[in-house]
This record gives sequence, structure tokens and C-alpha cells, in this order.
Amino acid sequence: MEPKFTEMYQKEPAGEMDGACGQVADLLDSMVDGEATAEEQRFFNSHIEECVNCFENHQKQKLLKGLISGHLKRVIVPESLAQTIKAKIQETI
Repeated sequence: MEPKFTEMYQKEPAGEMDGACGQVADLLDSMVDGEATAEEQRFFNSHIEECVNCFENHQKQKLLKGLISGHLKRVIVPESLAQTIKAKIQETI
């Protein structure tokens, strides 16, 4: 029987995050949302091929996004409400 992917690679102890893992954590949302640059994608994909913790975090984030988006529905709101919300956001920035 072949070992599971996570058993094939040594995991880093929890809480020990090197610089590359920190960068990957910062890129996680933009990768899952498809908003990362080509350079960021190359770095991210290269790193998660070697780092089990980052790979697992990426898989969990993709699963979570899929579960959430599957239960949401788009609601059309009046344009005036959208403008009011945007104005309030701009006031806080």
C-alpha cells in the first residue's frame, strides 16, 4: 500500500513558519480567489509542492471557499443602497 501524500513528506512542527511559508500564507486568499500575479502563482505553486503544511492549508482554504460559495445566493440591491455603502466605506478609509 502506498503512503498517503502527507506521510511521504516530513511536516514542520506547528507554529514554526519560515519566511517562504509566511509569504505563502499571505498569498493564500489571492491564490484561492484567482487574483495572484503570474509570479506569485509560480512562487506559491513551487512552495506547496515541497511544504505539506502549506499544501494542506491551501486545500482547506479551497474547500472552505467552495462550501461557502455553494450556500450563498446573489441578491440585487437598489443602486442607492450600493452607493450609500460605498460612501460609508470611503469615509472610514
